[in-house]
Amino acid sequence: MTFEKYQTYSDYEKQRSKWATPEELKADATTSLKKLLPTFDEKWIDSTEEQSDDEKGIKFEFKVGKDLIHMFKVDRWRGQWEYYLNKKKSDEYKIQKHFDETLLSPLETFLKYATGYDFYAAYIDNGRQYQNAVARNQRIEDRFNKLSGSDQKKAIKDLYKKFNKEDVDRVFK
Repeated sequence: MTFEKYQTYSDYEKQRSKWATPEELKADATTSLKKLLPTFDEKWIDSTEEQSDDEKGIKFEFKVGKDLIHMFKVDRWRGQWEYYLNKKKSDEYKIQKHFDETLLSPLETFLKYATGYDFYAAYIDNGRQYQNAVARNQRIEDRFNKLSGSDQKKAIKDLYKKFNKEDVDRVFK
């Protein structure tokens, strides 16, 4: 049980806020959740239920596949929510990683992140940017190496559509 102060509708009335109707807060919660889903699409969300009251605060429950996401409004600005994944407090990164692992196949996960591959990372002058690009490239290559042989062939075909064939052949063998 957490003892944090969550926002209530009466808090918005006291602040004379020009937004924060139940519909606007539901839209804000939905948009915040969609950012964590594999694609920014409502097709992943099975159901939405508002569970707000003046004692506990503004709360929404979303069902995504087999998972329940509870979101509590923690501040008056848009997009400021506290997340609970299956009744355990969680942060946005962990929820996004969980959805990538449970809702997508390994091939779909690879293709999602493969577009971020930097074929020209060796030419980056800034040390920190170079290190970040090399680390990101390594994570993408590791995902590729974990794919089955048939999935690797499908991935390469898809990469040919997005990148230069010579670059793809040089990295993904």
